[in-house]
Amino acid sequence: MNGVKQFKRRSEAAPAELKSLTVRVPGSSANLGPGFDALALAYQLYCQLQFIVLPENDPAIPLVTLKGRLSEGLPLDRNNLIYSVLSDHWQCSPDLLQRLRITIESDIPLGKGVGSSAAAITGAVWAAYAFAGQGQDSRKILEKVSDLEGHADNAAASLIGGLVVSSMSSRSRAVITQKISWPDEWSTLVCVPSYALSTKKSRSLLPKQYAKADAVHNLQKVALLVAAASNRDEEAMREALHDRMHEPYRMELVPQLAAIRKVVADLPVIGCVLSGAGSSVLTVVHQRHKQQVLASLREWSRNYSEENEVLDLKVDQEGLMVSYQ
Repeated sequence: MNGVKQFKRRSEAAPAELKSLTVRVPGSSANLGPGFDALALAYQLYCQLQFIVLPENDPAIPLVTLKGRLSEGLPLDRNNLIYSVLSDHWQCSPDLLQRLRITIESDIPLGKGVGSSAAAITGAVWAAYAFAGQGQDSRKILEKVSDLEGHADNAAASLIGGLVVSSMSSRSRAVITQKISWPDEWSTLVCVPSYALSTKKSRSLLPKQYAKADAVHNLQKVALLVAAASNRDEEAMREALHDRMHEPYRMELVPQLAAIRKVVADLPVIGCVLSGAGSSVLTVVHQRHKQQVLASLREWSRNYSEENEVLDLKVDQEGLMVSYQ
């Protein structure tokens, strides 16, 4: 991503009169096997959003400017997702909205299960609160993003960084989160297919009810996963990354999942899971075996019938960062 900015932690207050704001938001993998709608892991793969309020409206300046090889295809007018989020939040400030200009630069693959929409929406909601002079309360932001996205797992990881557990409160509409530091020695390799997959389509394949045995299985595995990450227990994590609630039903849409599992079956990996709703696939491996597994995945990718990109990603532990100008 081009340009060097001095980003700050999201807790630092915005200037009283804010005219320009840049947020850098990481992408993420949700679910991680058994943690359906509850877990997500943030990556050092970013969507950078720059918001500028002009002194006066200038129709000659585009509302939205796109940068980055993965930003093609997004609307450049008021139909843009980020512009729509701000428009909804600033209904009482039409003049401010008319003077707003947005530049989007993203390295996050679009529509491929690595949190592109959640990162963009989280950045937009953050900016909306900042320009309105409101405190950047994480719970309020996640509540708003959850309303827009339908779930908060990706957004929670994008906002906070690391491995994040998220849950809707039983007493309010708030999103409750807990962050866990992902072990530095566990590498994350993400295979990104050439095709996108809508979350709506992927969710439509899921059953309305589950067998008790499957529900208990996932409860046990997700609890084990959280403990394994906390204790840096590789063997426990290997046991934890198994799901019965969404992956079996989505495999028909993501043939790469079965193919990659076959490739790594005899390799020393910790686990291989669907990234979010797909179409990307995440393989977790200890760093001592990373080069061996990475080479095998890239060789498979070269020979596979469809184009795939294998990304060697690092986990982002900071979450959303901000730069005021």
